[in-house]
Amino acid sequence: MLGRFITRNFLLSYIAIWIVIAAIQVVLLNRVYSIELRLASIDSLVSYTVFAIIGFGLWNMVRYSGKQKKNQLEILTYHLAGMAFTVLFWLGACYLILNGIAGKDTSYITFLTNSITVRILAGVFFYLLMISVFYLLISFRELQERVERETMLTASLREAELNLLRSQIRPHFLFNSLNSVSALTMTDPAKAQEMVIKLAEFMRYSLNVSGEAMSTLEQELHQANLYLDIEKVRFSDRLNLTKDIKEGCFERQVPAMILQPLLENAVKHGVYTMPGKANVNLSVYCDALFLQVVIGNDFDPDAAPRKGTGTGLTNVGKRLSALYHRSDLLKVNKKERYFEVTLRIPVTS
Repeated sequence: MLGRFITRNFLLSYIAIWIVIAAIQVVLLNRVYSIELRLASIDSLVSYTVFAIIGFGLWNMVRYSGKQKKNQLEILTYHLAGMAFTVLFWLGACYLILNGIAGKDTSYITFLTNSITVRILAGVFFYLLMISVFYLLISFRELQERVERETMLTASLREAELNLLRSQIRPHFLFNSLNSVSALTMTDPAKAQEMVIKLAEFMRYSLNVSGEAMSTLEQELHQANLYLDIEKVRFSDRLNLTKDIKEGCFERQVPAMILQPLLENAVKHGVYTMPGKANVNLSVYCDALFLQVVIGNDFDPDAAPRKGTGTGLTNVGKRLSALYHRSDLLKVNKKERYFEVTLRIPVTS
């Protein structure tokens, strides 16, 4: 954990702060106490170099105390003992070094002895300051790690939700198609065979994109065409599809397998209900902000409503909300004899 904080920039900042503190003390010793500039510089350099080195030990002490299950009284006692040891060690080390450097300069030795009280107070102040900063650094890092874990968990949950929603689409369509094949085997075996071939191609494509979150509009239209080919085997001329796709939209990114559930909804609740020909209209427009897909279909308002779980539209809405964190990307407009779904896909960089 130490390496997460003791980076090159941290070390440079750490050293720079102590240099500034030492420089301030040089000025004070020289101007206020009339200590020779050379000795004032040595005093400050030795004092704060030693304390800066001690600071790395204090960092480990804070880390250790933070990992222990201690109450406030134990932590207070722990740091009082640590402060006493740190200040005494600092004063002893500095006194020995400075006394050796000063040699026979009795005036400086006298100053060094007389300033012991001020130095003790300075040691206590710097100890408390460093301990406070280190606790803040640890708290900040723990907060960062918590945010990162929550972000990763949220992303994992969203991916799991998307995979679940997408996995529901294939069985939903497959069950409907197999029911149709079952019916055609009794009335038109040739069409049943054609439908099985188309269905196999459709499922092969679906498996190929099953691991992808996004695909292009061109790929989605290819899948939509496979689906509509399957339905045309069943409905023949009753299914009348019209397309209006603007140039420049084909390479736009869209969620994988997003169009087929909407087209399935149009066929199921539109073409099924019409006694004659039924129109299904697919329009695609795009601009700098959105790709807009509009799927509309005729329906017979007097026909008995078809049973269903509502998986298609519900899943599309949930997937869009999970992917883009917006709830306004899917709109439904039901008129007297016309049902229309508008899908807006935001452009992402």
